[in-house]
Amino acid sequence: MDFRQRTRHEITRDVRITAAGFAQELVKTAVASLQRAAVSDSDPDVARLFDEVDALVDRFRSHHRELSNARVLRRGNQLARPPEPGVPEPARPFSYVGPYFGAYSDFDAFARGALGFTGRVHPRTDMAGIGLDMHLQRHFWTVEREGTLYAFRLGDEDGEGEAQQAERVRRLLRARFGDDGIDEALPVYAGKFASIPEFVRDFLWKLPFPTWLLIHVDVTTLGYEWSVDRSIFTLAAGEGKMHVFIRRDPLSHWRYRLPV
Repeated sequence: MDFRQRTRHEITRDVRITAAGFAQELVKTAVASLQRAAVSDSDPDVARLFDEVDALVDRFRSHHRELSNARVLRRGNQLARPPEPGVPEPARPFSYVGPYFGAYSDFDAFARGALGFTGRVHPRTDMAGIGLDMHLQRHFWTVEREGTLYAFRLGDEDGEGEAQQAERVRRLLRARFGDDGIDEALPVYAGKFASIPEFVRDFLWKLPFPTWLLIHVDVTTLGYEWSVDRSIFTLAAGEGKMHVFIRRDPLSHWRYRLPV
């Protein structure tokens, strides 16, 4: 695969992921609007639906622009990063993107591997959607070749100390939220963990809950729900780990109140 073919493949991949993510979110938004109307006496709130769709368009325009910018910036590193010996042949032309993460059958399997979801998850958990988001949010870059999805981790930096890691995370947050929005958006840095379930388990066991209760908590589903309701936020930390931030007390919602 020459340079032009590889570039065309990258552009096509990012466009397809953006279109798929937008279509998925658009359907969810429309269905949610119809469901709200179905359980109430009022007509569908068309103005609210239009506002939500406008927000989706802005969000995915931003994804499209950021993926394009990142693609251009990555090319400056392609000569500095030799192919890793363990990268499968079909994915090797893209190894300059970042450290090779693994090969998967589809986005569902990729999301499970990336987030450490090894057990059962809630049946309504959209793992494929999570996998799409990890590409759109540029935590990973994926490519599909010969029916297999290959993933590369983005943003890893080897040999960082805690101070360097903290500063790198601040840069990522500043780019995402702006200087004035960092403290409001992500006030608490919880630490570095191998997976979201590991963070949930660590978080709960520091609280005064009895052991007999904690051993029955589904930390995988709980971690997913905390991510969805935006109580927590993660950023890639390298070596298969992630930085976890707490926007608000994950147990503040009534659904997560546990008896003590």
